[in-house]
Amino acid sequence: METRNVIVIILCFFLAGCASQSRDTKVDSQARSHMERAAALENSSAYHQAAREYAVVAGRYPSTSYYKSSVWKAALLNIHPANSKIDTSAARFWLNVYLGLPLTDEEKENATLYVSMIERINGLQAQVSSLVSERDKLLDVTRKQSGDIVTGTQRLGELEAELAKARDALKKMKEVDVRMQRSKDKTNNITSPELAQKASELNNDQDNTQRSTKNHALIPQYFYPYTIQVSSRRNKEISTREAMKIRNKGNSGFVSHAHIPGKGDWYRVFIGCYRSFEEAQQAAFELKEQEHPQAIVVKMPFAVQIGVFSGDEELKKVDADLRSKGYVAFSVPDRLDNNKTRLLVGAFRTEKEAEILAKELDKEGFRPKVIQR
Repeated sequence: METRNVIVIILCFFLAGCASQSRDTKVDSQARSHMERAAALENSSAYHQAAREYAVVAGRYPSTSYYKSSVWKAALLNIHPANSKIDTSAARFWLNVYLGLPLTDEEKENATLYVSMIERINGLQAQVSSLVSERDKLLDVTRKQSGDIVTGTQRLGELEAELAKARDALKKMKEVDVRMQRSKDKTNNITSPELAQKASELNNDQDNTQRSTKNHALIPQYFYPYTIQVSSRRNKEISTREAMKIRNKGNSGFVSHAHIPGKGDWYRVFIGCYRSFEEAQQAAFELKEQEHPQAIVVKMPFAVQIGVFSGDEELKKVDADLRSKGYVAFSVPDRLDNNKTRLLVGAFRTEKEAEILAKELDKEGFRPKVIQR
């Protein structure tokens, strides 16, 4: 009798294990089916339906291996430029879910950049709504007060211009290239063959070079606190090579080191110096359309000045010396004398951050000075 009871118990455990395994297999099968359907919809450019399918996997099957990728896809397809029903609220929800998952530093930084972009879009939408409301109110006043028609018409024209500008900015923000390439789920780097091909194309395109030079031209006697960040990596050599390729194409590319508590040392690649956010934003849109899809405007008002030079020969000599010691510098016109040029290194949010670099350069034999750009 005891032997029979033992056998019965063993059979019960065996059957329970089989049932559990069967359920797990069934769940994985269902999740895989939704993922395949979502991928097919995405490949056929049905981005709204594809986003919903990915959201089904993220909502119903969190224990499967498809969970992380489905959350990421659900977020980005909801703000895909070709999505006929863009939903920034849904995209932001899934990005916040994604940020709560175990991520690499690069994955977390990419998700954070998308969240910032969505916040900017929402701000522009609110601005558009406010302008539309003010325009409508002004139209009502104009209808009722015919005697004040001249003043009302003038203000209406100003509001229409502001509204058109806000809508244009919103449209450009929504056209940010978020097309899903499977390789972008893990990295934003462009492969070396692609970089070499694009470098060759741009070096042969004088019109592009002239337009880029014009967009990034600096006007003396002003401060230039804004710049455009195009990448951020842990590897200093890769960042330096990227900055040099940007410079070879006619843009003022440079590298700035940043120590982030909890994340370590990062080397950011920047392009240009700009007087206003709007000017920098316009340049960022153009860079996104070229080969820098992650271009974002940042305010970095401080830098380290190495010197002020009257001739190119001396400037190039100091620039080469800096480069040999691992620093990629950039030059801007002197604010007091248009015939002189300032040679700067780095871009920083605070004066304290810039002082750290200044101390390093002092040890290297230079005469650094922390300034506002």
